[in-house]
Amino acid sequence: MDGPQDVIIVGAGVMGCAIAYHLAAAGLKPLVLERRGIAQAATSRAAGLLTRARSKPGLLPLVRQTYEDIRILEAEHGEVMGVRTTGSLYVGVSERVKRAHRELMALAGSQGEQVMGIQPQEALVKVPWLRLEGDEEVFFMPEDAFVDGYALATAYARAARGMGARILEGQPVLEILTDGQRLAGVRTAQGRLSSPVVVDAAGAWANLLARATGAPIPMAPVRSQYWITAPDPRFSPGMPFLILPDARAYARPEGDGLLFGFRETQSVCADPRDLPDDLQGHIVAGDADGWASLEEGAPAFQRFLPGFADLAIAHYIAGYSTYVPDGMLAAGPLPGLPGFFSAAGCSGGGVAMAGGVGRALAQMITGSRLTFDLKPHDPARFGSFDPFSPEWGRRCADARSHKTSG
Repeated sequence: MDGPQDVIIVGAGVMGCAIAYHLAAAGLKPLVLERRGIAQAATSRAAGLLTRARSKPGLLPLVRQTYEDIRILEAEHGEVMGVRTTGSLYVGVSERVKRAHRELMALAGSQGEQVMGIQPQEALVKVPWLRLEGDEEVFFMPEDAFVDGYALATAYARAARGMGARILEGQPVLEILTDGQRLAGVRTAQGRLSSPVVVDAAGAWANLLARATGAPIPMAPVRSQYWITAPDPRFSPGMPFLILPDARAYARPEGDGLLFGFRETQSVCADPRDLPDDLQGHIVAGDADGWASLEEGAPAFQRFLPGFADLAIAHYIAGYSTYVPDGMLAAGPLPGLPGFFSAAGCSGGGVAMAGGVGRALAQMITGSRLTFDLKPHDPARFGSFDPFSPEWGRRCADARSHKTSG
């Protein structure tokens, strides 16, 4: 690692690997430093829904780039990621949700996405276990898919390495180095590495580095969680995934079982200073095993899945997504330190938007024409704040609590 590096990326989750891939495709030789292993934190715990319907227009191009990356990784790099194009069903019961879905689908349709309004009876053919009473409004998006986040991240990593990127595991970054008002590189346990560009893609731990530079990233770690049932004859691998805002829930097939998640009314946030380096075995304060959240969400979900209470739960998966108070991203240059970039604050959509963020940051770093609108994701948009304060954490947690789709 002698000599200056073109770009240093801190973190080898799906975001860091996607950025490395797009930088390498643009002709640079990025260096990714990962303190543990590739995609071992939020990425490997994500549900991986690649939802195309997005309430804010600027998000869809980011998701479309991920779909395009998957196509290229499979066709040109020989990757096999097990992408499941099952389509998605959006079910609305209340008038509030029905109105929101009509607006969401109209926006998706205006951007060229395939949207089908279907009758409840048609939905039951696609998802036989679903209980509908006949007055619901249902939309079907046949091109929606989901992917294992770990498989996508490692595919990006292999392709990036094949084009000259280096990804070093077991290499924690201890500090962002500056020289006056200029970015100088990073400090690791092995010494200093110089670079004119550093990208902070360290996920839940990103602010441990960024805040020390005086340019905190406007996000906080917020618990995301889901459950997976034991195999059950009611579920099949080919059924669409479901978005059920009236139950504050989503569900998708997981083999012959069902993966489902609830968005609790009061999401749990964490101070990144209290998080261990390795989340394996980490217990989330406030609801260690997720039972309180399960009990809170079960009654509304059972309206759609009769017999839910009798299902055997095989797995409980919890981790941290990085949420921003407005539900957008925190992606782009950090203020006050030219060359320092954030790739964090995914607000629960990191896997789906990794390709777009990766390509957009590569365009910014190389000075190419920017083909994505990252202004709504400007990390400087919140002004002054303390990313470690309880008040800030609550604002970020509320963004997850109030999220209803995508």
